[in-house]
Amino acid sequence: MDSSNPYYIHPSDHPGHLLVPTKLNGTNYPSWSISMIHALTAKNKIGFINGSIKAPSEIDQSAEYALWNRCNSMILSWLTHSVEPDLAKGVIHAKTAQQVWEDFKDQFSQKNAPAIYRIQKSLASLSQGTMAASTYFTKIKGLWDELETYRTLPTCNQMKAHDEQREEDRLMQFLMGLNDTYSTVRTNILMMSPLPNVRQAYSLVIQDETQRQMSSETTENFSIAAAANSHSNNFSNKHFKNKHCEHCNRDGHTIIECRTLKFHCDFCNRDGHTEDQCRIKNRTWGSNNMGNQSNRQNQSQQRQVGSRSAASRSSPAANAAESSQTACELSAEQLQQLARALNMMSSNNTSGNSDVYANAA
Repeated sequence: MDSSNPYYIHPSDHPGHLLVPTKLNGTNYPSWSISMIHALTAKNKIGFINGSIKAPSEIDQSAEYALWNRCNSMILSWLTHSVEPDLAKGVIHAKTAQQVWEDFKDQFSQKNAPAIYRIQKSLASLSQGTMAASTYFTKIKGLWDELETYRTLPTCNQMKAHDEQREEDRLMQFLMGLNDTYSTVRTNILMMSPLPNVRQAYSLVIQDETQRQMSSETTENFSIAAAANSHSNNFSNKHFKNKHCEHCNRDGHTIIECRTLKFHCDFCNRDGHTEDQCRIKNRTWGSNNMGNQSNRQNQSQQRQVGSRSAASRSSPAANAAESSQTACELSAEQLQQLARALNMMSSNNTSGNSDVYANAA
């Protein structure tokens, strides 16, 4: 049999199948009936409860009647399993699914003033509060849909005006329940002409909420980065101040990092740089290279003479050896000058002694 045939029953269908999640309890008929209509329509069995599929003649016991009777019994079982046990007892002896459906409609579809009062009161006191905008909209829309089940639809020529008035009322109710954080988008919606429907207004509210969340996250990330940077700078400054070098007695580094200990110049005998980096050497080393080299040799000789002089004061033998070494190091011109100076000293001493002797006589 073709699956589009109303008499077709899927292999997975069985009499104990529960079509709707919530059973009929007498107070939830509007929502229960809508759910049942959707479920039976999906299974292509809605004609068995609204009267569009009539029962074939039972007299001839035709094959079509057998198919109809099987589907009718299946739907009867679905209906009785979709209501509370106390309600199922009242329809257990019904012959057709249409009869059961009309019995439930007659009992529970009348206007229920307490239910309408409860819904209207919930709508009047409903506000967003701590709920997200999406949760608030879902809750208020559920109340609207529930209230609609208790209302009688107007005639066709009044339907358009009724729908427009209903949408405007719902829009105002939705905007009144929003928190003050949505005051800007609420004002913009009220200034639109024509007014948007409630779904369009909800979309604008969600866009505004998303934009504010993005701005909040950006500000929060900036604050976190600034705090982390401040903490890093404080840590670096504190770490820098805690360092002390015992070699140069300065702060900001340790003895392992000390530049004066790492670098020593053999040219100027100073710390903090090498001979290649020495400013004194680079400044003096040039066209006067030979003269500077001679000066350094003379300075070296003077230091050596000073060292030998100190040694001669402590040892006569060392003094004699030093004198001999110094004499060997004098040039010929210096030796001649030294000889003339000694002769002059000798002449002065001789004349001085003669005067002394003459005076004594």
